[in-house]
Amino acid sequence: MPKEQTDMEFNDIADAFLRANLPGSPAELHGLLCGRISGGHHDGGEQLMTMVRQLLDVETERVEDLGDVLPELHRFSLGSISSGTYEFQPLLPGDEVELNQRLLSLGEWCQGFLFGLGSAGLSGEDALTGDIADALGDLAAISQIGTLNEESEEDEVSYTELVEYVRVAVLLVYAELNKVDDPLSRTLH
Repeated sequence: MPKEQTDMEFNDIADAFLRANLPGSPAELHGLLCGRISGGHHDGGEQLMTMVRQLLDVETERVEDLGDVLPELHRFSLGSISSGTYEFQPLLPGDEVELNQRLLSLGEWCQGFLFGLGSAGLSGEDALTGDIADALGDLAAISQIGTLNEESEEDEVSYTELVEYVRVAVLLVYAELNKVDDPLSRTLH
């Protein structure tokens, strides 16, 4: 599949949500897609529509109001996670957005990812390697992230490191669950 790394940004999804008057989080939607893909569901179609409808708690017609954005986001997500180039990034608000909003979006992204993995059939009873189990536990903890009373430069650095951790954890989970032979799949730092 050709790589389409620059074809989709957080604001593209946020704009589509506004146009369709949809509730929910664009970050959580991207997380859901990445979780489903990591869990082995690389297809789009009706099953994807059902998952998005459940995530947003709306009727199917409302999800259809996203138009081509949903299939494009699915293709983009599949291409970036499976490319083997480590260019995958969770789609999150840019640095122009205040840190607390970015933190909440990161938590929503992780919630969506875990929901997507669950919808793909991954359950707590599945035997996972220690690194994968630890990464999923960390993503669950990040999904509960709160806001800061005051923001500092240190907090910006910590946020950047947290996003990088999520990025690497997702690639590790994808590699393990899709049996990609890759040095990244052997250890998570």
